[in-house]
Amino acid sequence: MRKLSKYKVCGEVDSTVTGKLLYLILEELADKNGEIIIPQKKISAALHISKGAVSRNLRRLREGGYIDVVAQYHSDGGRAANKYRIR
Repeated sequence: MRKLSKYKVCGEVDSTVTGKLLYLILEELADKNGEIIIPQKKISAALHISKGAVSRNLRRLREGGYIDVVAQYHSDGGRAANKYRIR
């Protein structure tokens, strides 16, 4: 039954179907602390959706309070993939 609990939580997420799928993927890939660092481009390729759709749905999940987004930077100051934390 434990395995179904994450799908129940996903069903309660107030988002588009794409947003719910994105939430499930983040939850599935997250470490034991509920965190994952993954490029939006990789998510986009895996789901066969545009990077814009990924970005929009991540923003909706953040604004809805379902995830935290933590910007990551390389040692030279350049941007790296964001860290996502499931709440």
